[in-house]
Amino acid sequence: MPPDHHPDGADHPAPGTDRPAAPAPQADLVLGVGARPGATAAQILTLIDDALRTLAVAPTAVLALATVTHRQHDPGLRAAAAHHGWPLLAHPPARLATIPVTHPSAAAQKALGIPGVAETACLIPLHPSPGLPAPRLILPKRVGRGVTLAVARHHRPPAPAQVIPHRPVFLEVADGAAREEHHP
Repeated sequence: MPPDHHPDGADHPAPGTDRPAAPAPQADLVLGVGARPGATAAQILTLIDDALRTLAVAPTAVLALATVTHRQHDPGLRAAAAHHGWPLLAHPPARLATIPVTHPSAAAQKALGIPGVAETACLIPLHPSPGLPAPRLILPKRVGRGVTLAVARHHRPPAPAQVIPHRPVFLEVADGAAREEHHP
């Protein structure tokens, strides 16, 4: 199935274009995906569509798909991410193992030695920063055919304060010498 073809048989480009919609500037969701080898884009997209409908959000609210490094090259995951124009983030199992989960996966524990992929992958902070709240699980793990999915809301760091360059002003003084004065 081509990446721009949806399992419902319809293409879903961004309005007025032939490409998927890019994440909106206010996008704050990360979808964690666990998949068995051979999971298809159609299986993954079906679970994604169900989750977005449940949350009543558009695909433009999503920043990225996230998974474990062992699955980053799976054609189904790559096609699902490409379908929506989302990046596919891949985290090593050791990093995923540091994130507590509410719904552990026996399959992930057996295969990778970690408590899960979907919930842990979506909860890895995108912008680790002191004082920034941790991502919050807003849709616990859902299970589809060969696929699991969970959704977390991420907090963006505050916009940096605009720095106005400090420019010296040179003034001529009575004796003809110039001196530098700084003005804030």
